[in-house]
Amino acid sequence: MHIRLALPSDLPPTRDRLRSVLGPQRPEHQLDPVSQLIKSLLSSRTYDEVSWAAFIRLRAAYPDWNALVHATQEELEPVIDPVTFADQKARQLPILVRLLLLKRGELNLDFLAAEPVEEAMAWLMRLPGVGVKIAAAVLNLSTLNRRALVVDTHVHRVSRRLGLTARSGDVREAYDSLMEQAPGEWQGEQLYELHWLLKGHGQSLCTHFDPACGLCVLRDACPRVGVSGDQERRVIPFDA
Repeated sequence: MHIRLALPSDLPPTRDRLRSVLGPQRPEHQLDPVSQLIKSLLSSRTYDEVSWAAFIRLRAAYPDWNALVHATQEELEPVIDPVTFADQKARQLPILVRLLLLKRGELNLDFLAAEPVEEAMAWLMRLPGVGVKIAAAVLNLSTLNRRALVVDTHVHRVSRRLGLTARSGDVREAYDSLMEQAPGEWQGEQLYELHWLLKGHGQSLCTHFDPACGLCVLRDACPRVGVSGDQERRVIPFDA
């Protein structure tokens, strides 16, 4: 019988167990918020190594993000390819930059540091192509270092399997649930670490179809130990 840890204390012991295996996760380099927004847009449904390579190429081609205003899809697509939906993202990037300039008069999102997190999330999610994952990434992974948890595909999958979030819930519901469970004293650094620990666990052991449950430090707290790939294929949608 597998007994899950009792709420509301699930996240600290989960963090501590994963840290004992993966080690502390601390930011070595954080992008400015606008750069993180562009990087996160490229990252949607794309492997990290592919999106980082595309971001580096894009930055080399456009050292000043303001120049993206005049970029065309035909110019951008070969630069960011092979990210997933490169054509769509090549259309979105100039529109996003133009809209930011219209809204703020400059490409600067530092004002979000002073906004309540919920309002900052809502402001970002009104931008084209920006959902809860990208908004949280801008707030938490960038130099803003705000109290927001990035729930990507791996974090969503692991949190569902552990029973931290509802198995049928979407990313927004998972974000809200995990943020409610996060201890009040946890700030940006702690949620940054939780994100990378859950993501690393999802990439290395708690994988999509063949989780290595026998090696998992959380197996005694997981109600989904031994889950089959076929079951997961039916219940896990791909994160947007």
